Amino acid sequence: MRFGIQLFPSYTAPELVSFTKRALSQFPFDTVWLPDHLSYENIFVSLAALVAQTDAHVGTSVAHPFGRTPVDLAASFATLSHLAGERGITVGLGTGAATSNMIRKLRRVATVREMVVFLRELFAGSKTSFAAFPNLTEFFRLDPAAQAVLHLPPAKPPEIFVAAGGPELLRLAGELGDGLILSNFSFPTALIRQGALEFALAKVEEGRRRQTSARPFTKVLHLHVSVARDGARAKRFSKRIASITLVESRFSHERVRQLGFPAERAAAIQHAFNQGINVNEMEPLVADRLIEESGIVIAGT
Repeated sequence: MRFGIQLFPSYTAPELVSFTKRALSQFPFDTVWLPDHLSYENIFVSLAALVAQTDAHVGTSVAHPFGRTPVDLAASFATLSHLAGERGITVGLGTGAATSNMIRKLRRVATVREMVVFLRELFAGSKTSFAAFPNLTEFFRLDPAAQAVLHLPPAKPPEIFVAAGGPELLRLAGELGDGLILSNFSFPTALIRQGALEFALAKVEEGRRRQTSARPFTKVLHLHVSVARDGARAKRFSKRIASITLVESRFSHERVRQLGFPAERAAAIQHAFNQGINVNEMEPLVADRLIEESGIVIAGT
């Protein structure tokens, strides 16, 4: 078992570097992860700063295929890989957080599938036609007759981990991914007690059986934790993060019901988000009991 740490991007790149140095001085974390939230600083610039100023192995948790053209995304990962050298990097790819839902994400699973295959081909130094990727080509208005190539592919092709919550992406992770990223945002403790994790891993195994060649597979579980000397303060902060999980159908109505969270309260959070309300202001909408019983965020002293 290996341990990594994820930093939330609501800080500047210099601050993230400082936090990373402090974290690594206290524990040799295997990977430092950053999520790709479009409304904060550019994730690749921040990760480049971490690579340049620390000894960290870095990864995206997660990037998504809707905010950057396929070649731009591939080139960004390749540049980061060159900077990292022998340390390498890890590509975490999914459909993106609610903060990127300003983009109309069409055919999400199919687009993630195509991006995984596209990245693999370009990382390997291959030239590929956009015609082989109809969803990406349509979404970004690319010329299907054109070809894509990285003239400076990474010397060490990064592993690609797929972040998944639903059955289709879970199968996709098993079939095409080098690893799987699960989160207690999508699989909180309350649902794990009801068998959600066993269901998820069974879907991953279905995908693994579709593989044309066996390869090592890593399972990553991201536990979102809010800790402070003042336990009440930690819990208040956790409510802001928990509110994000209830936005943009991260949980189906059935899952919200299973968590014991009133549907009307979830609707109020969704409405606040649609109105551009900051998560800090959504704190009163999340009850203490949801944090204590659900396990969406683990909070305390």
